[in-house]
Amino acid sequence: MHTVILIERNKNMVALCFYFEVHQPFRINHYRIKEIGAHKTYFNEESNQNIFEKVAKKCYWPAGLLIASLLKRYPKSFKVTFSMSGTFLEQCETYDPKLLELYQDILSLSNAEIICETSHHSLAALIDEEEFYSQIELQRNNIKRLFNRKVTAFRNTELIYSNHIGKLVEKAGFQTCLLEGWDPYIPKGWNAHHIFHHPELQNLKLLPKSYKLSDDLAFRFSNQSWESWPLTTEKYHSWFEKLLDGNHEFVGLFMDYETFGEHQWADTGIFEFLDRFISNMTYDKRFEFLTVSEAANKFTARAPMDVNRPLSWADTERDISAWLGNRIQEDAFEKVYQLKKQIRYLNDESLTKEWRKLLTSDHFYYMCIKWSNDGDVHKYFSPFDSPYEAYLDYVNILEDFEMKCAEKVRLKDLAQGTIQELAQGNLGENKECTKTIQASSPQKKSSPASVKMGN
Repeated sequence: MHTVILIERNKNMVALCFYFEVHQPFRINHYRIKEIGAHKTYFNEESNQNIFEKVAKKCYWPAGLLIASLLKRYPKSFKVTFSMSGTFLEQCETYDPKLLELYQDILSLSNAEIICETSHHSLAALIDEEEFYSQIELQRNNIKRLFNRKVTAFRNTELIYSNHIGKLVEKAGFQTCLLEGWDPYIPKGWNAHHIFHHPELQNLKLLPKSYKLSDDLAFRFSNQSWESWPLTTEKYHSWFEKLLDGNHEFVGLFMDYETFGEHQWADTGIFEFLDRFISNMTYDKRFEFLTVSEAANKFTARAPMDVNRPLSWADTERDISAWLGNRIQEDAFEKVYQLKKQIRYLNDESLTKEWRKLLTSDHFYYMCIKWSNDGDVHKYFSPFDSPYEAYLDYVNILEDFEMKCAEKVRLKDLAQGTIQELAQGNLGENKECTKTIQASSPQKKSSPASVKMGN
């Protein structure tokens, strides 16, 4: 039986933290066996641009304009936090620079925050610490260049977190990390509406997602078979009022940004709902909006949160099986990271960029073979007809990419060998020239004075 712990300090106020993840992958081309060795383009430029523009029209523009309006309408009382993958930012710069300007405007405001993640939305934290840190540094630089912001908090890809990953995050210089607030991992005697800390690193604060209240918007909002449909702002507000009992401090409303307009279409009323809900909450002084970093700074970490295996916000299992749950996913994952040695040796900017785009977690997500509701979600997001097609196209690209790397390694080795031989040859010629010059030069006799000086 869990102990109920009353916290008088926050008895009459609960903090709400809206956090939105913004991401688009670089989807790959169909790549057949007969095309291996042709070194065709790996990424489907037309599809990537079309999908980006579609989602921008349905989500990024209307949601961004609404968020900007709310931030400016309530500059003291509404706060929001974003993270944006480096692949999203690259597509934004390429396909819609005006859209990037909108988010630069949003993130110029003091009541908006952007936090860090891996630049390529990768699973590097699970297998490659060096690459994990490299992508963090890339993302830090991206955010500084585009938004002139210094990041202080971190979220890993798909909220994948474990005690080990927490140590990596802390080593990277962060003191705040987001994670899924899954009940089996919440410390005994507490609930997911508090902030916790790493079991060994008390300075690493862990902010859990309130998965029920978040998923009510992200997944259930337009589901007419849901017992709480239709979800009105008054009904949603009343659920938060139930938290005003002194046992709840912080509500992490963490979700994909594409919830607004893409997953939940505009005709469901999602934008009007968001506008009214935020407006109502700003007037209810029993609640306050905080950014991720503000929440971490305000609240004390209540207890250690022990996450002894990777936890995520995906699927019903809340583990990493969405990406590494079957043999074809594991095989593709192992193959792409085996290329790292060649990538590091070649130090070729173009190849490194291609390789990192192939590390994006979405490629493995498309290979998931789950059934039921989780399987339907995977199928909805996949550009492939089946997980097996996703796998075959991906490994064919990897084989072609490996051949391309091998060719460049061979050329580099050949060039280095030639340079070394030339250097040795020139050195030999110089020695022979020196001997010839010395032999043909008249020998000077030392003067008595020089002999004395030498002695």
